[in-house]
Amino acid sequence: MKTFKIIGAVLAGTFLASNVVSAASAPVKPVVISSIPQDSIGGQKLVLVINGSGFSPVDVPLYAGSSKEVMIPIRTAAEALGYKLTWNQGTQSLGLVKDSHSLSFQVGKDTYRLDTTLVPLGAVPELKNGKTYVPLSFFEKVMKLDVMVGPTGTVSITSKGQGSEETPSDTIKQGSITSIYKGEKNAEIGLNGYGHGVRLGISDETEIVSADNKKLTFADLQLGMSIEVEHSMVMAMSMPPLTSAIKIVVKEQAPNQQTLGTAGVIEEVTPVDNGLTRVVIKGDKLSDDSVDTIVLNLSSTTPIFGTKDNKAVAASELKKGDKVYAFYGPVLTRSLPPIGQVTKIVVEN
Repeated sequence: MKTFKIIGAVLAGTFLASNVVSAASAPVKPVVISSIPQDSIGGQKLVLVINGSGFSPVDVPLYAGSSKEVMIPIRTAAEALGYKLTWNQGTQSLGLVKDSHSLSFQVGKDTYRLDTTLVPLGAVPELKNGKTYVPLSFFEKVMKLDVMVGPTGTVSITSKGQGSEETPSDTIKQGSITSIYKGEKNAEIGLNGYGHGVRLGISDETEIVSADNKKLTFADLQLGMSIEVEHSMVMAMSMPPLTSAIKIVVKEQAPNQQTLGTAGVIEEVTPVDNGLTRVVIKGDKLSDDSVDTIVLNLSSTTPIFGTKDNKAVAASELKKGDKVYAFYGPVLTRSLPPIGQVTKIVVEN
């Protein structure tokens, strides 16, 4: 069952330690940050798109309702979808008719009728600024349409069979694992960092395989690994957005030893002998055995990639102040800060 809950912006590298498993299989517990506007995701306006046609967020504002679900102005959406509407002021109920189908609901009541079937959604219709709003799930579960919330705030409602041919590619992502979290009831990984990344909920239904199609488990995933992910079209609006992983293909062989990681900022960049570049990175450790400050010697062959496009970055392009995810082997020197053997750097660009 898909959900469309609004999740407030969260700090990079943190995870929800609640029952957040999958945006496509279980309700996402909202984390509401008061400084985030009701009609935005991390400051980005929610924009409604119906069958490929967009609506101005000024003329057609969306917002997070009392149940923390995206609320859609029903008249605007229904008319764009070809429905005729009737409003009963006395009962504050609204009816929709198209072809042989009729739908109806009443403001403030979680009872939506499709022909002769009643469908509860866990969220009620609301009146706001003289307009009637319904939860986004109304369009999927009652009207039986395709619904998707994009990571930049685009809320798409599409009639069956009218989706873009490019839509499937939106559910395939490649890059590096930049965080791993395993709780008692949920597990997730971060892909490609914070600004351009995505959080992927892992469930028992998630298929994990190697490049040669050998079955793997969640325990085989390591920080810095290159993977390709097929994920759900539905994304909860956190920062980074959260969705559920359907299939993960590991593109490289797992190292014999555990990979450690530090997410932080480059504090120093110093050229050293033999064409090496020494960087000092300070931030947050990504596993219990990692460190918050690490020194790494980079060469021209060190794998360095950007989060925006997953393209290679030269070591000479790194500079003080860059936000990076540094991955290194488990053997560290006893110096302060310790020096590690670098395996990969991922740069927020």
